[in-house]
Amino acid sequence: MKLSFLTLRITQLLACSLVLQTTIVVLLTIRDYFPPNFHSDFLNGRSRYFFGAYQWAFYAHILSGPFTLFAGLVLLSDSVRRRFPAWHRRLGRVQVLCVLLLVTPSGLWMARFAATGAVAGVGFAMLAIATALCAAMGWRRAVQRRFDEHRQWMLRCYVLLCSAVVLRKIGGLSEILEVEGTYPIAAWISWLLPLIVLECLWLRNRFSTVNR
Repeated sequence: MKLSFLTLRITQLLACSLVLQTTIVVLLTIRDYFPPNFHSDFLNGRSRYFFGAYQWAFYAHILSGPFTLFAGLVLLSDSVRRRFPAWHRRLGRVQVLCVLLLVTPSGLWMARFAATGAVAGVGFAMLAIATALCAAMGWRRAVQRRFDEHRQWMLRCYVLLCSAVVLRKIGGLSEILEVEGTYPIAAWISWLLPLIVLECLWLRNRFSTVNR
């Protein structure tokens, strides 16, 4: 079961565009985090629990997250993988370790303090667990030299990592439409919907291949 070249290319182009846009926004607002500005959008109201464990989780998350997004774009490139297989493997190991040791633990800790309560918190916690699972399965399949399955698991992992980008887009759209109370729902939709779309594309591609 393989994604068509066109589907993968469209996924890469969209991801690249959205990642670049989000990274620019993060870079423009990073001055609010060093030192923390508790009047900024994300840190507003977090001063009472920021310092301590949350602070380390927060900085680990905002620094490792953009790295995994950019590294994922490189790892998704077939041309880079074919031309530089050794570097693909090295970067892949760093990517998986970064997800398992930084992105997931920090995401789980921060989920406990989700701004809108338990619904959003559980959504973010499930996202962190799902991302770690996909990364671990992708690594395992690579070790087993089951490379088609490896690519499928790592593409799932990358789609989940891109949930941060989707979440921002949902938030921006909500502001434009002046719709309130969307954050708890967005905490789930931002990763479930892209993952479902990806699985449906794979399912459609499999049936198209079988019926040829």
